[in-house]
Amino acid sequence: MDEGAAPEVKTAVIEQLARRARKARFVPEVTAALARANAGSDEVERAIGELETDGIVIVREHYCGDPHLEGMDLRVVALVDQAVEDVDPRSKAIADIDATWDQWVSDYLANHRCS
Repeated sequence: MDEGAAPEVKTAVIEQLARRARKARFVPEVTAALARANAGSDEVERAIGELETDGIVIVREHYCGDPHLEGMDLRVVALVDQAVEDVDPRSKAIADIDATWDQWVSDYLANHRCS
């Protein structure tokens, strides 16, 4: 039987997202940060999946047509922060994802040169 993610890994994912003003990060960034705390990538994936099922986070996949990014994990995960007042928390999470993605694409295009 498949076990669920460890509660401490779920808590660590939430804490990683809550630390940022935007409350959104690329999934590989979260995985790398938690690897330093000895959480395996499968465990982090399981935790993110369960948190998404529970409505605590939203994950959105992105695509970039640059062949250098083929096979890259471009998913962005955001915390659905129920403590935000006067704003729908899901809409805020989606806006955080979009802002994180837009900033990354802007930085990538400004600095990437294909030869």
